[in-house]
Amino acid sequence: MDDLKQIEQQLEELQTKVAFQDDAIEQLNEIITKQDSIIRKMEERFLLIGEKIQDMESQMPSKGFNPADELPPHY
Repeated sequence: MDDLKQIEQQLEELQTKVAFQDDAIEQLNEIITKQDSIIRKMEERFLLIGEKIQDMESQMPSKGFNPADELPPHY
């Protein structure tokens, strides 16, 4: 009889652990889904910024900016 109670107790403990693990997995899944959405938006913005930088570079004069050619304001 003690063996049966012990098995029932172990079964209940396992069921409790599984329930907590299921809850933890669901919470982690929600977090991962939100992070995925954030990462996708950041990637889109990063690509747009890259395109804007390329556009700006193409509009700049072909002669590159050289700080040595510039005179400081006190001259």
